Amino acid sequence: MATTTWLVRRALAAALLLPAACGREAAQAQDPNRLRSEVRERLGEVPAVLDTATAARLSGAFRGAADRALPAVVYVQVISQPEPEQRSGGRVPRIFPFFDIPGAEEFFEPRPRAGTGSGFIFDERGYIMTNRHVVEGANQVLVRLVDGREFDAKVVGADPNTDVAVIRIEPREGQRLALAQLGNSDELQVGDWVLALGNPLGLDFTVTAGIVSAKGRSIGILQRERPDAPTLEAFIQTDAAINPGNSGGPLVDLLGRVVGLNTAIESPTGYFSGAGFAIPINLATRVARDLIEFGVVRRPRLGVTIADVTAADAEVYGLSEIAGAEITSVQPGTPADRAGLRLGDVMLAVDGKEIRRASELQTTLARHKPGERVRLTVWRDKKRTELTVELAQFETPAAREPERAARPAAEQLLGFRAANLTPALAARLRIEQTGGVVITDVPPLSPAAQAGVQHGQIVLRLNGNRVDDVGDLERLARNLRPGTVVSLLVRDARVGETIINYRTRP
Repeated sequence: MATTTWLVRRALAAALLLPAACGREAAQAQDPNRLRSEVRERLGEVPAVLDTATAARLSGAFRGAADRALPAVVYVQVISQPEPEQRSGGRVPRIFPFFDIPGAEEFFEPRPRAGTGSGFIFDERGYIMTNRHVVEGANQVLVRLVDGREFDAKVVGADPNTDVAVIRIEPREGQRLALAQLGNSDELQVGDWVLALGNPLGLDFTVTAGIVSAKGRSIGILQRERPDAPTLEAFIQTDAAINPGNSGGPLVDLLGRVVGLNTAIESPTGYFSGAGFAIPINLATRVARDLIEFGVVRRPRLGVTIADVTAADAEVYGLSEIAGAEITSVQPGTPADRAGLRLGDVMLAVDGKEIRRASELQTTLARHKPGERVRLTVWRDKKRTELTVELAQFETPAAREPERAARPAAEQLLGFRAANLTPALAARLRIEQTGGVVITDVPPLSPAAQAGVQHGQIVLRLNGNRVDDVGDLERLARNLRPGTVVSLLVRDARVGETIINYRTRP
């Protein structure tokens, strides 16, 4: 932007000075064609600021990429229930008489927290790739497609060492899902155009554009959270705008192929400031496939610690350029030890693929499976040496979500929890005892909440049927089918009796 402005100003300044400098007649000086010609003669041909034909082709490429990629992008809504001790001061002590009232303690449980993120469907069975930090601690995961369809999702698995997670939706028979086309992140080059798709700041299905700013970038975000774990960072850096809510969405090339999983930003404010980071899709896919098949990432182990080669290292070891991954230690009894790798060796290639930095070695090995044999090109004693290593397995604890107890029908289908409205609780809440049940919890992103169902309302009737206690509500809810419209008659402290109609989740 600054360069373009400067070019325009330079041309204008020259144009203003030319008539006086040349001493032309006034009529000639005012001839725009002659003036333009003289500017070119003195300054040379100033490049056009905007070639509309080229811009139109680029715009068309952006549109095409967005059209191909957006149908597979999903809006992820996460609801988590804070632990009671997370409240300021912990639980209210039981000495308070209020909590001797049956149902009151549940009424004042901590409110659920809601968060949003992104993801994309990459498997016809309904598997969705996203970030671990998007779904971490989730009690409920809701997914909305670009066409408006909504699904409950299950967390299949999550890998804390890469921040990759997989969730799954189960469409009804006959329903089709758009699938993302996966690209090859190895072919991505610095300077390539990319688009970031997702749901930043609650703005669903947003597309931003930028270029690949760097590859193999490590920013230490995972290592800070897990200092003793084998975390893996080799991010694609981009200046396509990525903000909170973009996490888990795809980074795509101009053909609409996914080349990265948007994950993080580097910013003093918490919002985009020019540097966003995405996990290379080749690595993310390898992790996701393991999570689906095994529930864990079957990570290969070599048995070394490594560091980037410095200028001093290159001089000491006689390297012609500052590139490679220096081995700083070898663990006894590991594949590296058995293969004869030594302290001070510099790894230059794996199966012929050049390694220029430590993070590249990590990501390259991470794509292999335990038990596979790889050929290593090592710089030792100022010459190249070839070694073959059989990789071992580095077990990662299972990341599957624990099975949860079945939710009550009212909670599962109607989208809220309720407790019996006892006389003691009604008196304490200063409401007239009329029977019914009191709503104790409404997930903020549920259809019930969006229709106006609120914590503290009293349910009197469901679809015209009287509700005297939680047993009535459960019995009526069990007869409902997902995706049907329900009608609630509730008593609200502010407006009195009111009817709320909404469609339950499919």
